[in-house]
Order: sequence, then structure tokens, then C-alpha cells
Amino acid sequence: MKMEEFLKECPVCGCRDKVVKRKFMDEHKSRTSLKEIVCEKCGHVFETAD
Repeated sequence: MKMEEFLKECPVCGCRDKVVKRKFMDEHKSRTSLKEIVCEKCGHVFETAD
């Protein structure tokens, strides 16, 4: 997700706050991979890991 897209309002509720959810890699506890980016207020999913 580009920075411009990250700063946009949520299409559902208009909130600009987002939460980046990550998943810890099993073999390296200090490394994470992107799980999803969701709206903090309504839970709308902007992007998920493929």
C-alpha cells in the first residue's frame, strides 16, 4: 500500500486511523510478515497478505 492510499479515509466510515496487523514468523520471533491493514473504527479491510 502506498503512502497516499494509507492516508485516505475509510470508504465505509470516513475514519483515517488504520491498524497494521502482522504475523510473527515461526523461525524468527523478531521478524514479522504483513497480515492485513484494517480500519480502526469499523474494521474495513484495506489490504491482506496474499
